[in-house]
Amino acid sequence: MIDKELYLQHVKDADLKHLLVKALDKTENVLRTHDIKTTDFLNPYEEKAITNVLATFENINWIVTGGYQEAERKIIIIFQDYLSVDDIKIPLTAVEITRNLQSKDLNHRDYLGSILSLGIKREKIGDIIINGNICQVVIQEDLKDYVVYNLDKVGNTSITVREINLKDIKPLIISYKDLCGTVASLRLDSIVSLGFKTSRTEAQALIAKERVYINWGIANKNFHELHTGDIISVRGKGRIIVDEIQGNTKSGRIHVKLKKPI
Repeated sequence: MIDKELYLQHVKDADLKHLLVKALDKTENVLRTHDIKTTDFLNPYEEKAITNVLATFENINWIVTGGYQEAERKIIIIFQDYLSVDDIKIPLTAVEITRNLQSKDLNHRDYLGSILSLGIKREKIGDIIINGNICQVVIQEDLKDYVVYNLDKVGNTSITVREINLKDIKPLIISYKDLCGTVASLRLDSIVSLGFKTSRTEAQALIAKERVYINWGIANKNFHELHTGDIISVRGKGRIIVDEIQGNTKSGRIHVKLKKPI
């Protein structure tokens, strides 16, 4: 039996703790039965936490995949290390949703909401990639027929759905706009205030409500110091990236350049 408490004792995030328990249960099953087990889709923060745990076990190997190279949301396939990676089947596929070019534009939330309305849980869905009137969605393979035969509208917009091969996924080319300004410090609340054009007080309220994430992990401390490359997300408002820390003004404020997807 795996001593789960040994791995959980320093984890404060309840959602992450739940995911780690599930991953440890799967690992225990793999060690006992020599079966192959797969997690649900994970964000990069969750993925790192679980693979760090898996690395402590002898005789365990794993594959991390989101169906295509640039994927953000991924699954972890756990198996005993005597098995060859080449023998492991990736249980993912993708569906392509097409709307009429004359219909109104649809966004990530529209597509996700319509799939969730079928009774499918968020953790069963990988990346959602929108290119014009076409949306490609990575999903667990056992859900493909259900989605193809039951999803006929996104909101009030009629659509068509078909399965596609993972190799036919077209990664999204993301454009960014620069947000430049000065801050008194590199504290989280200061950067959130600059990047999302809100007051420090409002930024602190968002952090207190656990609506702010750093590199996909919940951030609940206003004074958390940020660094180049950090990704800050605010639920319902999008994300920004700390692109450059450019030095100080004469008054001691710090020049920063942020990037925001457009």
